[in-house]
Amino acid sequence: MTSGELGTDPNPPLTLVSWNLAMLERSAEAPGSVHHDMIENAVREFTLELAPDVVCWQELPNKVPFVETLDLMQATTRSHSGRLATLIAKDSALAACEPTIEAVDGVGLLSTFPEHDGRPAFTVGNVHLEPGKGGAGRRLEQLGELVSKSPTERLLVVGDTNMRLADVEFVVSAGFDAPKPSRPTWNSKKNHFRTDGHEFTAYFTRMFASPGVEITKTVVHDKPTTIDGTTFYWSDHFAVSATITIPSETPAS
Repeated sequence: MTSGELGTDPNPPLTLVSWNLAMLERSAEAPGSVHHDMIENAVREFTLELAPDVVCWQELPNKVPFVETLDLMQATTRSHSGRLATLIAKDSALAACEPTIEAVDGVGLLSTFPEHDGRPAFTVGNVHLEPGKGGAGRRLEQLGELVSKSPTERLLVVGDTNMRLADVEFVVSAGFDAPKPSRPTWNSKKNHFRTDGHEFTAYFTRMFASPGVEITKTVVHDKPTTIDGTTFYWSDHFAVSATITIPSETPAS
């Protein structure tokens, strides 16, 4: 449900989804009948069904899946693997407030939404951070760069953070709310997207909220697909959605 369908609330909650799309490659477990157009269409159908206000995609080739209900914000950056894209629903209240977007090279995209109808200005940082167990220091540096370049104090960081649980402790100590998803957002024990991968679970796709941003109703979309009797996943990562609220400032008494 987009914010335009939520009634007369002047500052309604927003819905957001993040998904690392694994370069739109085909899973090693998918049957041979699955081709590239089917992968793009699966992404489109998933997005249409969820109908979020904001979409954050990571790990794209030089191509962005088409979803007719969304507008692509005109900036991109290349991470260590693929590109990022941020999109906004055409019928969302966010689309009417003239948002801006800035690329933070190699780190992410900062989409800023000005104050509008009582909702304070805020920024969504779509990220794809340094991978690997040894990348913790670089990940925190990248996050710090993103925070320093955010045009607003209200910042939601979302995407494939590649962070381990120990990394998240530093994010929380810096003042961010970091609700842990109810289930892993990466599970190669059951999602054998690549044949040469190690089997482990993790919470790579996360959302971090600064004061003034609230995250609720986080959902991990880890249901597989079955085609021609074969069960598989469209990406090595699971999509994560959430409801986001930007509380209005309370006037001083």
